[in-house]
Amino acid sequence: MSNTKRQIFLGIETSCDDTAVALIDATEKSVLKHCIHQQVEHQSFGGVVPDLAFKGHSKHLPNLLNTLLRSACVDKDEIKGIGVTAGPGLAGGLLVGVMFAKGVSIALKKPLWAINHLQAHALVPRLCDDLEFPYLALLFSGGHCEFVVVYSATEFYLLGYGLDDAAGECLDKVGRRLGFSFPAGAAIEVAAKMGDPLSVPLPIPMRDKSLNFSFSGLKSAALRWINIEGEKKLSFEKKANLCASLQYAIGQGIQKKVENFFENLPQESHPRAAVFCGGVAANQYLKNMLEECFSQYNVRLFTPPPKFCTDNGMMVAWNAYEKYQAGIAPSMNFSIRARWPIGV
Repeated sequence: MSNTKRQIFLGIETSCDDTAVALIDATEKSVLKHCIHQQVEHQSFGGVVPDLAFKGHSKHLPNLLNTLLRSACVDKDEIKGIGVTAGPGLAGGLLVGVMFAKGVSIALKKPLWAINHLQAHALVPRLCDDLEFPYLALLFSGGHCEFVVVYSATEFYLLGYGLDDAAGECLDKVGRRLGFSFPAGAAIEVAAKMGDPLSVPLPIPMRDKSLNFSFSGLKSAALRWINIEGEKKLSFEKKANLCASLQYAIGQGIQKKVENFFENLPQESHPRAAVFCGGVAANQYLKNMLEECFSQYNVRLFTPPPKFCTDNGMMVAWNAYEKYQAGIAPSMNFSIRARWPIGV
């Protein structure tokens, strides 16, 4: 395909601690180049420090974009539009990204779209697969739990949400107490493979009839178990058992909400597809649990590859394209929104 027919979009992501930029060819649904800088400075603190994140984005974003443009073999004139995460997230990081993107938009004379970080997560599976609207989306990350119906690139109906701690936060806090570096999700998944998921009696979170989520009780129970066993006395076997049991409890809690959704829904009203997205969706064990759950209702579950689950510039670029296709006008007249719901 000739370059003149390519629809190339630039995405800029700075909502938390990862600085990411990407160029995609929306016509081919291909990633031309993705560059990311992950700030390791936060590991010693066991979580993201907003001031450090702000400084990191300010330092690395300009060089990251220069590297992207040089290595992608894309002429600046080919870029059709730009997307930048404007929320939700840490205000300092969002401000760095938005102000930088506005400058790039002016310099390159390219249209700019403000992107909702959560919507970008929910839409990026369409970059990876042939996925048509409408579909269900289960979005789980370090800061968010969302159960959503995605009707279009601009219509999101919120079915349920997190009432307190997110699943990712639960994994990170427990992982930190076990001696794993932040973020701890990947280390917990590795350790869990050598553990027994039924060995530690952890509660299944929020087993009511609602579609909302709560993982604070599960987190507290896991931390209490560590205190009782003795944090410094834990063998690797006990750590592995706790990790396996924690994953199992989280998976059971999410499955319960899926079952609640389908419980009183006639078969003819079942959605044809669902997606599992956000950083927690990189966990293969949880993905397998949800695939089995949705298969009972003849619903296909789409989960993007791990690099599309964690924060990235590709999903932001794709969302800019989705807005362009939907006829949403670009604008420079927007501000950051540290709190920005995914839908109504």
